[in-house]
Amino acid sequence: MARRHISLLINIGTFILFVHVMKRSSMKGALKRSEKLGTRGALAVLSVLATVGALVGIAPAAHTASTLVVPRDYRTIQAAVDAAASGDTILVRGGTYTEEVVVSGKDLHLKGVGKGSPVIKSPTTLTPFAQDVRHDVPVTSVVRIADGAHVHMSGFTVTGPVPCGQLASGITALQSSSLDLSRSRVIDMLPAPSCPADQAFGRGVTIGLPDFIQVDGTAGSPASGRITHVRVTRYQTDGFNLNGPSEGTPSQVVAKNNVVTGGAQIPTVQAGIVVGGAVATVTGNLVSHAVCTFPGCGGDPTNEYQSSGIAVIGAASGTQISQNRVSDTDIGIYQVFSPNCCQISRNRLTDNRFFGIAIQDGDGTTAHNEITGGQVGIGVIADAVDTTGILRGDRIRRTYVAPVREIQCCGFRATAVVKPS
Repeated sequence: MARRHISLLINIGTFILFVHVMKRSSMKGALKRSEKLGTRGALAVLSVLATVGALVGIAPAAHTASTLVVPRDYRTIQAAVDAAASGDTILVRGGTYTEEVVVSGKDLHLKGVGKGSPVIKSPTTLTPFAQDVRHDVPVTSVVRIADGAHVHMSGFTVTGPVPCGQLASGITALQSSSLDLSRSRVIDMLPAPSCPADQAFGRGVTIGLPDFIQVDGTAGSPASGRITHVRVTRYQTDGFNLNGPSEGTPSQVVAKNNVVTGGAQIPTVQAGIVVGGAVATVTGNLVSHAVCTFPGCGGDPTNEYQSSGIAVIGAASGTQISQNRVSDTDIGIYQVFSPNCCQISRNRLTDNRFFGIAIQDGDGTTAHNEITGGQVGIGVIADAVDTTGILRGDRIRRTYVAPVREIQCCGFRATAVVKPS
């Protein structure tokens, strides 16, 4: 803006000079005016034409990206976001920023810099932007990427605790926005221990929203994202939730080389990584300690609850679950109501207490997974539709109930087809 003001003043000054020269020249007669103006007169005329062009609306030059520094230039991250234009970079120095951050409709780079990762801490109150109609609670987030924004974010720690009675996330992308999140941490997405279990929710990172969450009266919301080298520790319900509406183009997400560790004081059913209405590539992640502590937890997948390291629930075709390491959960990888959605291959599943892999109520395939410990290596389960699992070249060791088990109920058939590699 300052450059535009300077340019306008220069053009106005040139115009005044031109008028002054013309007045002096007119007193000396037409011939002398012609001789003395010469090139100077022509340049002055061109300057006037340029000024007139600016005044009638010739398009200005493209925005030159700026770098804003917090807290040097702006005391809060949100103030810098509000001041920034699309294409700008916001550098945030170390410190704790207790605030809610919303990026709406802008393309920005947010980078934590300097000694120590800057911490974005949840304030006591978060602003609802949607409604979870399944649980009848508002939906909030400490950091929200919305309205088609495109954000690259790295080098931050986002932390709770989060409010009771809200479906709160550390970071959320929705409304056709995209988020490239890397080299960051999201920790303690937990409400206070006094929060009742049926009001206790907390997610690490959310990309897209399913149908049961309404945004401005619309069921669900798509988004896209890439999550790499992110650590999520101590969450109430989900570490990552990769989702989207059932209608329209599904969300597109990559989650690669992350660490997701469960743990909650309030009784809950957890999932390290959830894939819902999205086409997701989930690869190279280390997921552990998602264990069900809610009343009714147990090893029977048709009548009891289980937590899972990676849960694929109603996922779109094309999802890939590969080369992950999952340990110390109830079910390592759980595909349910997602017929033929996925490639589940080359994962290492260790000491997951009920199943290494479970395929339930929708056909699925596995290939070349390594499963060690727990009750059952791979379970094929049917209690809503006939279900077939095609199991190719999986290596299963030291299970103490069965390497492969078929579980069926209510007149539906479960079939496990084991094929050599």
